[in-house]
Amino acid sequence: MKDAAELIHAFKVHDGHVEHPYRISMFDENVTCSHCRQVKGLSSPVVKPNVGKELSNPFSTGSGGARFEANIQATFVTLMLSRGYAPCLPSWPIVEIKLQGAVAGYATDDLIVFVKNPATNERRRLLGQVKNSIQITRKNKIFAEVIQAAWDDFNNEDVFTKGKDVIALITGPLSATDSDGVTQLLEQARHTRDADEFFTQLSRAKFCSDVVRSKLDAFKEQLTAANGGNDVDDNDLYEFLRNFHLLGYDLARKAGVVSSLLQSHISQFNRNIADKIWYQILNEVQDFNQYAGTITVETLSEDLVAHFKEPDVTYIPISFTEEQANVDTGVAASPAATNWNHHAAASKLALAMLIGSWSESNQADLEVISQIVGEEYGDWVPDLRETLQIHDSPIGYKNGIWGFKDRVKSWEDLGGRLFDDHLDGFQSIALRVLGMDDPAFELPGEQRYAAAIYEKLIPHSNNLRQGLADGLALIGSRQQSLTNCSAGKPDSIAAISIRKLFENSDWVRWGSLNSLLPTLSEAHPDEFLSAVEEAISASPSPFEKLFEQEDTGIFGRNYISGLLWALEGIAWDEGYLSRASVVLADLASHDPGGNWANRPENSLSDIFLPWMPHTLASLEKRQAALRTISAEQPAVAWKVLQSLLPGQHTSTSGTYRPVWRKTVPEGWKEGVTREEYWVQSRFCAELLVEQADFDVTKLAALAENYDHLPAPASQQFTDKLMSARCLSLPEQDRLPIWGKLRKLVAHHRRFPDAPWSLGNESLSLLEAIADKLSPGTPSLLHRRLFSDPDAYLYEGEGDWEEEQERLFQVRKTAVEEILEKEGFEQALFFAGQVKSPHRVGEVLADFERQEFDSNLLPGLLNQADQKTWSFVAAYAWRRRHTGGWQWFDDLDKSGWQSKEIANLLCALPFEKSAWDRAAKLLGQYEWEYWKNTSANTYQTDDDTEYALAKLLEHERPSAVINGLSRDIFRKRKINPELACDALLALVKTEEQSRRTDSYHILKIIRALQKSGTTDPEKLFHVEWAYVPLLAQQEECAPVTLEKKLASEPGFFCELIQLIYRAKGAENEGEPSEQHRKMATNAYRLLSSWSVVPGTQVNGEFDPETFVEWLTTMEEIVKASGHYDVASIQLGNVLVNSPNDPDGLWIHAVIAAEMNHRDRSSLRDGYRTGIRNSRGVHAIDPEGKPEKALAKTYRERADMVENAGFHRLATTLREVAASYDQDAARIISNEGWPG
Repeated sequence: MKDAAELIHAFKVHDGHVEHPYRISMFDENVTCSHCRQVKGLSSPVVKPNVGKELSNPFSTGSGGARFEANIQATFVTLMLSRGYAPCLPSWPIVEIKLQGAVAGYATDDLIVFVKNPATNERRRLLGQVKNSIQITRKNKIFAEVIQAAWDDFNNEDVFTKGKDVIALITGPLSATDSDGVTQLLEQARHTRDADEFFTQLSRAKFCSDVVRSKLDAFKEQLTAANGGNDVDDNDLYEFLRNFHLLGYDLARKAGVVSSLLQSHISQFNRNIADKIWYQILNEVQDFNQYAGTITVETLSEDLVAHFKEPDVTYIPISFTEEQANVDTGVAASPAATNWNHHAAASKLALAMLIGSWSESNQADLEVISQIVGEEYGDWVPDLRETLQIHDSPIGYKNGIWGFKDRVKSWEDLGGRLFDDHLDGFQSIALRVLGMDDPAFELPGEQRYAAAIYEKLIPHSNNLRQGLADGLALIGSRQQSLTNCSAGKPDSIAAISIRKLFENSDWVRWGSLNSLLPTLSEAHPDEFLSAVEEAISASPSPFEKLFEQEDTGIFGRNYISGLLWALEGIAWDEGYLSRASVVLADLASHDPGGNWANRPENSLSDIFLPWMPHTLASLEKRQAALRTISAEQPAVAWKVLQSLLPGQHTSTSGTYRPVWRKTVPEGWKEGVTREEYWVQSRFCAELLVEQADFDVTKLAALAENYDHLPAPASQQFTDKLMSARCLSLPEQDRLPIWGKLRKLVAHHRRFPDAPWSLGNESLSLLEAIADKLSPGTPSLLHRRLFSDPDAYLYEGEGDWEEEQERLFQVRKTAVEEILEKEGFEQALFFAGQVKSPHRVGEVLADFERQEFDSNLLPGLLNQADQKTWSFVAAYAWRRRHTGGWQWFDDLDKSGWQSKEIANLLCALPFEKSAWDRAAKLLGQYEWEYWKNTSANTYQTDDDTEYALAKLLEHERPSAVINGLSRDIFRKRKINPELACDALLALVKTEEQSRRTDSYHILKIIRALQKSGTTDPEKLFHVEWAYVPLLAQQEECAPVTLEKKLASEPGFFCELIQLIYRAKGAENEGEPSEQHRKMATNAYRLLSSWSVVPGTQVNGEFDPETFVEWLTTMEEIVKASGHYDVASIQLGNVLVNSPNDPDGLWIHAVIAAEMNHRDRSSLRDGYRTGIRNSRGVHAIDPEGKPEKALAKTYRERADMVENAGFHRLATTLREVAASYDQDAARIISNEGWPG
């Protein structure tokens, strides 16, 4: 929505009213809500309202739809229990399923499925609307309900995050037209780069069918209705389709695929009673449905969850499989295990094991290996290669990468062959290699993803760097295997290495080692923590700069995650918990925040999670650590403690665990007892109340989370609120606490039967406290009425329109009290303090007092502040609705400036009555209206040609384009001359890239191409101006230009000469900007051109015309020195050659011309065109598509050779060979990555 003011509606559900963020323009006379029309003084709705849907309780009927809905919900519960994944979302565990989400503010409410990233704790949602039967058409009422709800949620940031969450329509069997058409449409949206590409491809027959386009029209019409009758911007439409999914389930059929898959999921855990478990799931889902409940693994019955317990696996003892295996079976025993410590290559293997991994194709790696082993790599490596032939070789090799299969075992087997001098040499090399800063940091952040292109790479391979870091970790953590090293030597090597590596380190060093930090921290945790503490204490701290490097772009990176994982790993050890936690808290104090989930605060929350702590520390130690954080970093501790309250952090993906150190015992089981959980939860809550003291911001936060405070913290909190110190606070300071209490109580009162709702006793206590804290000043007392969402202000369970009317009257009474007790000026100040100033303006207008007109107008019409404009525009709009244009005419405007009159007209509907008054009242200053009006032609049924011409006259071609597009949508005829002038004017302004949707431009150009009255010369210039947009179109291709290319070889040659210098010509210097733009246009046009010369208007191919065109073209370009480039360009187009009438796959005349001895450049272009015609494609690891293409072109080569075109056949065999090479390369890249 672009209008400043909005109305927020509600929709009706059986158990109450909740916020329904359906936004409609306050400046739209086509309001469909009867309540709003009444408020605005309008007559009954001209359009049947479509502001939501009646939600039915699944148990109010015995319908198949209700049963289908319950089955769908049970399906997702089954996926959650069986560790399956939700469709349309990342493959993360399902952690929560909300049923009947209307009570939580969702419009798409049958189920909301939450998944969580185990690595980052990021959560995403699937908002599901379940319809057993539906038709995806323009007029289908059920589809209208679905789209209305989906559009509401899509635009509600509280319930939906665009680009991350998804909305799904979940259906039973659909018609093939609906299923295929909608699926193709939605997938097309998800697989295009942006809206321009999406609409471009939809307009091309090769990318989609008329069925798909008809489904797009259905979505557009339904979304327009959902948007209050206003056109949805193409970018918003595109984003909506990308986030919308259609899921078909055949649960009605017992033998259906989905039913079979569900049974398979359950049977993994209990195959004997899979059907009984399914019905148990279904019954529990129905129980939750009755109470609009939320399902997690913890809220399901224990016996149901027990069915999905991971089975304990017992393996046959190794001794049973050795030596005597052939006695009973007659099968030869496996070869005996090799004793690698006594193998001839043991010493070399020990050194290789110390190094870990390296790339044989990296010369810098080989130099390092030579230095460590003390001999030339070529002399040292042959013995290792010999070991690869032994069946249980500990080392592996593939694609040039060496690595150990089980490095810990090799360390234990071969550690005794390492001596002090080996460790000294290794340390020296490791410090040099790991101490090398990444040159990518010399580039700007947005270019680092292309570091290889800019040749900004660390010389050594990632394999070697990781191998050396692992080696340090092994030296520091598994010293007992180094039996021939001096006592204390390994510990000294590890400690000194970490100390030197981070000594006086800057942000580049920490960023360069980001991915290796978890490993390096295991080498020596004490030294690592000291290094981090020193860096944090530095001024400025390198971590401040490191946080700044976080990038949210498509190739963005986070350079702090490695440090967080390292500290998480250290925190598992009880001895390091407090120290590591304080370091994390110190880091959090430097964290500016960002979009990445890896944040120090999140790490702390996971470490101290009461129901699943990620540390081996005792309860006493965990509490001591939390108190330490609270003392040293109270602001960080406040946020962490809030996240540890009951119900606040109900799922976790865990934290990083040490890999090399044996910190976590083998077989250790995570989790705590119920008693320990509540002891820790109460501790966190009491610490929060203690830390809050009498800070009003913190007390307000606790008030908001009161329903998460267990006793005795809840009692301590209410006692604090009732204390004389709190009650004596100034009312302005008490306001946030009071507001949060009122909001909490209203929410719980609204849903008294919900399982999460507080009891009447608790709510009565909170109401009593709120009454004592409430401000006495009306402008403070009533602020929440104009700031909180409507859902929190509704009372009872009446009709939503009645609730809206009641709320309007409550607001009117509030404003009236402010006026009576504090005066008109305070009412204006009040409007600037609330979140919805337009509501204040609308209410003030309802008093219909002329003195208000004079107090507000024209004084506030010149204010640039958005809140002031929202307020005064809503006031003026409402007053005109109440009194018609007569109200405007009766205003005494004798002393007004022209700008003030223009601004008032801009706040009113864009219609003929406004245009006439602008002309009459503004005279020579009429431009002040036309330069600033919203120009929303949907607000009028008047003929818009006059207005659009005025807008163009005042240099607003973008507004004209939008208006013309709306006229086309309304099936109105447009003026071709005006349209051409607007399109040509648009390319000369900055508006095109900022305000005008390409879809509108394409729609107008298409209309001009179809019109019989469009000036051909102007249309030629329009198409040339919009070549960048039209070049990828078919339905709206640059047909005028393409016809000219296919029929006039001279035009083709002009374009070639614009793009390329003549052969042998000297460089004439830097081209002008105008020449550069023309050359770019020419290149784009030729790149998209696909009409073979000789193709007639009716689509038939005329061989004689083709030969004539080719002959003329060659004469021109030979004379100009452009023969080769022109031939190559034409060869690209000839890929689109028609079949020959006699059955050959290519027209014989075109094949003969390409086969000519002197036309090798034409064949080169043809070869390039074949390769380019494949476009973007997925990679099959087996190279099957490439093999198939190679086969096709070999067959085609044989066919044209048999027809007498051997040179063309040679070109085709070269194409086939290139696809063979592609297949071989793809296959070779699969497998062990090293």
